[in-house]
Amino acid sequence: MRKATIVLITFFSFFFAHAQKSISGVIVNKETQQPIPYAHLIIPSQKRGTTADKNGRFKFTVPDEWIGTILKVTCVGFVDKKIVLKQGENVAIHLEPSVEFLKAVHLSNEERQDVVRVNSFRRKRGIGLGNFSGGAYPSMFARYYPYETSLGDENYLKEVSIFFFKKGRQNAKFRFRVVSASADKMPDEDLVDPMIVEVSYKQAKTKIKMPSNGIEVPRGGFFIVVEHLFIEDNAFEEVIHLQVSDSLQIQDIKQKRYAPIFKGIIENDGDSYSYYMSVNGWKKVRKLKMPRADFKEEEVVAPAFKLKLTN
Repeated sequence: MRKATIVLITFFSFFFAHAQKSISGVIVNKETQQPIPYAHLIIPSQKRGTTADKNGRFKFTVPDEWIGTILKVTCVGFVDKKIVLKQGENVAIHLEPSVEFLKAVHLSNEERQDVVRVNSFRRKRGIGLGNFSGGAYPSMFARYYPYETSLGDENYLKEVSIFFFKKGRQNAKFRFRVVSASADKMPDEDLVDPMIVEVSYKQAKTKIKMPSNGIEVPRGGFFIVVEHLFIEDNAFEEVIHLQVSDSLQIQDIKQKRYAPIFKGIIENDGDSYSYYMSVNGWKKVRKLKMPRADFKEEEVVAPAFKLKLTN
């Protein structure tokens, strides 16, 4: 993960010009001893982090001052783990499989005719949804969808289309999830095995088909979740034009970001239940300060997904 290492050093050395400590190793399943791909490693107190590679390997460098702080390791399907950050090589971090993961879910094997297409966003203003963390740590977006009563006693999610912003498209991978909703419309438990989805720079969208002919939708609704992976394959460089003085002097600042940039839409707050994952858990997107002058007080940003439901 040479490139990911450079990314972290870039962030950290911006604030600290003195001694650094190197940490490397692998994240494994405690029961099977098999590597866990694409797990996240985050230092909550510093709001920094990265993602292990497809072989569960990781490597990063931090300032001396951060040694002894808490490192949080997370991956869907496993219990979160907190450990004290220590210098070392070939460190093995064991994650325990979650007993709550993938409770009984009903898959449909029947081909159904009645179809409802959800979430048309024609004529709505678009925006790019990149790394809300500013490229500092992996995050994710989630959007809520209610049970579709027009389909009757059963709803099955058959297909999801994920759209990408026109600027900054490149070959990339992301994690796709379908998650149940809690009573207060917060993301809860996974309904189907998460998928690693690969996209190319040519794609404006990707269609993801559910197992069999669809998964049953809970009466309380569900969330579609997309998760950024801070891995070498996804890294790109973004130039930010920064005014550094009143004399209008402009300085170009280069920052590492991670693809893909998902497409977002602007809608009224009352219609939206969209969240992003911070180091402190899920937060509504409306809590963010959007950097555009044309945003109105009642407007928020939501991910641009399209769904196909059957009965």
